[in-house]
Amino acid sequence: MDALRRELESFVENNGFSYSKVAKAMSIGTSTLSEFRKGNYKGDMNALAEKVRAFLDRHRTTMKRIKFSADTEVKKRVFYTIDMIQKYVASNVKERLLESAKIAYIFGRAGIGKTHALQEYVKSYKGRCIFITAENNITDVTMIRKIARELKLDYHGRMENLKEDIKDMLKFTETILIIDEGEHLKPKVIDIVRSIADQTGIGVVIAGTEKLKQQICSQRGEYEYLFSRAVINMSLKDLDIKDIRLIVTKFLGSEVDLYEDKEIAEMINYINLTVKGSARQLSNLLSLASDIASRPENFEDTKGRITIEYIKAAITMLSIM
Repeated sequence: MDALRRELESFVENNGFSYSKVAKAMSIGTSTLSEFRKGNYKGDMNALAEKVRAFLDRHRTTMKRIKFSADTEVKKRVFYTIDMIQKYVASNVKERLLESAKIAYIFGRAGIGKTHALQEYVKSYKGRCIFITAENNITDVTMIRKIARELKLDYHGRMENLKEDIKDMLKFTETILIIDEGEHLKPKVIDIVRSIADQTGIGVVIAGTEKLKQQICSQRGEYEYLFSRAVINMSLKDLDIKDIRLIVTKFLGSEVDLYEDKEIAEMINYINLTVKGSARQLSNLLSLASDIASRPENFEDTKGRITIEYIKAAITMLSIM
């Protein structure tokens, strides 16, 4: 039991976990885990120890996933768009200028890497970014509360007071509000965001699918007013074979040297035909193929290398052809 406690302590130290996070992942109370660590748990100690052992075993090997950002055309276009808004925002702060809100719209089909690129921008931006994911039927009230929560304001108060608190905190700050899945936004919700930007000088970026493009660019009814506020309407393309190559070679990392050029080219061509421009399908395919290649029964032959056979096996499991 002492060895298990030491292993748990080592896991926490080496993986940046807190004990409260470990307890939550295991679906037990923080106090329960604390009692286990101190050796004074009053319940079934053996059952709890088995639970801790199972948790550590699950984390001994992890699924290899795309946790990086490649310089795909999608990422470049997303960054260019937000950079343009950032310039307006910086100018507003420098000149103490409040004028009609500058809104950028980003359009592209689901699964091509929009969200990943947006999140990468948020990480890299040195000013303040507020990132919000819109859900179906989101209201103006819900949007205001989401913004307040991100700003760490008390979002339970009266709506008018809350809007004023938000504007006070945001005015003449180099803040960019990024809203993902913007196809769920009704004109009234976009307009409340627009009104905050009008009075604070912040920038607004709304990203969504082709449905958002159809709504905004139709210029019918309330959307006509919102379309006129756009400083850029950026349409994103599906991943092309150059993007696929970038992502695959980065996923392989130093292992790419273990492959012949012809072998890599064959793999990339096959993947390109399979995923049909979808970053999401590409991510799932590479993770599954890597997992298959790393299984004990395959590892002796491949040393974990992803071969075209394992790509095909993963495609069969994903049923994407």
